[in-house]
Amino acid sequence: MATTTCSSSYASQPKGKTEMSHLRTTRRQFLSAGGVCLALPWLERFASAKDAVDVPHRAVFLFVPNGVNMWEWHPATTGKDYELTPPLRNLAGLRDRFTAFSGLQHLKAGGGHQEAALWLTGNPNYASRKEIYVTPNTISIDQHIARAIGRKTRWPSMVVGADGGQYTCSFDAEGRPVLADFDLSSIFAELVGADPKGRLPQRGSILDLVADQATSLRRELGKSDERKLDEYVESIRAVEKRVQADIAWKSSSRLDSIQDDRLNLRADPHNTPDGVDFVDTMLELIYLALRIDCTRVAAFSAYRSSQCCVLKHLGFDVHDEGHGSGDARPEDKPKQFANLSKADDWWTKRLARFLDRLRTTHEGEHDMLRHTTVLYGSGMSWPAYHRNHNLPILLAGGESAGFAHGRHIAFNGQQKDIPSDKQEHRNATKLGPDAVSMSDLLRTISERMGVPAEGFGESRRVLTELLT
Repeated sequence: MATTTCSSSYASQPKGKTEMSHLRTTRRQFLSAGGVCLALPWLERFASAKDAVDVPHRAVFLFVPNGVNMWEWHPATTGKDYELTPPLRNLAGLRDRFTAFSGLQHLKAGGGHQEAALWLTGNPNYASRKEIYVTPNTISIDQHIARAIGRKTRWPSMVVGADGGQYTCSFDAEGRPVLADFDLSSIFAELVGADPKGRLPQRGSILDLVADQATSLRRELGKSDERKLDEYVESIRAVEKRVQADIAWKSSSRLDSIQDDRLNLRADPHNTPDGVDFVDTMLELIYLALRIDCTRVAAFSAYRSSQCCVLKHLGFDVHDEGHGSGDARPEDKPKQFANLSKADDWWTKRLARFLDRLRTTHEGEHDMLRHTTVLYGSGMSWPAYHRNHNLPILLAGGESAGFAHGRHIAFNGQQKDIPSDKQEHRNATKLGPDAVSMSDLLRTISERMGVPAEGFGESRRVLTELLT
């Protein structure tokens, strides 16, 4: 993630132009006060005539390692009337806003702990497990999109994750890892403003420092923009209040002061109690970055495949439980599969909360989710032997880009794995050269974002089955 100053900071006035300052405020001039700046949500007031109609498309990629409980993940039937499986029931209220997939995989890329490095690249020639992040990869789809549209925003892309650094699913044009940011407080500071003169601690709020500018601009806004600005300011105020509450809690031992929805900018993903706070806060920061049009491309890599830091609060090691399941029948390993189900349930609750945040935020004539394509899933299916066939993948939102949801689509003749004495589920279905690949889905997302991606990874075509 690029480090830069806010794009909404005040532009220096050329000589002879100061008398024009009473005219209509520009986006670049908004909310500046003595070196403190605050970014803005996308407002019709600052858009051109075309932009006022065409709200920008965005893409978010949420990667969760180590696979899932495959006995419960995939629906048994396809189409619109499929029954939600246990982990997907958390998304019941968003059923018409997402698509569940079966049968997708990288055809030649393989599985294993290099799943993060393959998930968004589909590189069939990538290095062996021990060389991961050393041998050059190929560009990931988020960075492919960012190269084309990133110049339109402060940050070409937002790459984050619990482990940070090179443990990422994003790779640049040279195949090098795009280092992931994990520092919640610094991300928030870059998003909402800077305070080089150190006045924020005395005033207590960046909103207090820019109140006059906000009041002045509000007089120029239409009803839709005014509502949007008020919602945005309130969200910033809520974060500030929660940060203050967090500071107060850190200085006391009152555990009962923690609120379930508290944003904890100091959450350490490797500290067991902080896992929930870290993920919820990071997803909120991604939402905020999209909301203020700081970026239009975001990639979140939960953690490295061999660990499970943010899930330690569940009381077991997801990586170890996955291996312990042996990819056996559920009745043979009930404890291990029950724990995998708990992890799946936890993640889909986080996803549902994030999608609902986008769905309940008005933007133009619709909501943010309509303009934001969200890909969620893992680069592994069966966790014990690190298989990558029939990946657990969901695609949500992005209807303005042409996606049609509310269905379960099975590619390559694969659907739900059914238990059998012969354990056929352990063997990947042999796919021919004309099979649909995960790369086809990545290409489709890119091209619906307006970025050509012919030949990306193992892709052969755009998946018209997903489109209106």
